[in-house]
Amino acid sequence: MKNIISVFALASLVLSASAFASGFKCQTDDGYNAKIFNHVDPLNGTRTPAVLVISSLEQGTLLVRKDAEIHKANRVNTVRYTAEGNRKTDADQVVLQINFKEGVEVLEAGETTLGQLVFVKDSDREVKQVVCERYLKNN
Repeated sequence: MKNIISVFALASLVLSASAFASGFKCQTDDGYNAKIFNHVDPLNGTRTPAVLVISSLEQGTLLVRKDAEIHKANRVNTVRYTAEGNRKTDADQVVLQINFKEGVEVLEAGETTLGQLVFVKDSDREVKQVVCERYLKNN
């Protein structure tokens, strides 16, 4: 009986923890995609960035950054993810900024918001408008 209760408690903990895993899938009008996924393990923080992927329809995957390679900043009305660029992005830095106030606003799975995908090279900035769809794991 004790084992059954332990298994049930563990299963409940795992299911409730993974329900908080979230992220966004964003698209531009000209074929760029940006995806940000947060950690699913509560020990790592479920609002902590796990993976950022930038791709284009023409060129495929341009950039993949993980964990500490992604800097997250909660701003007044946005959440901003910044990562070092590479040759494929032709940028020194890539920024995904989403119009969402984490911890204050609630977006259900599939709901959308606007944002920007920014490619920074030297002092030049190429800004692309994005539509971002909320991703919630297990929903």
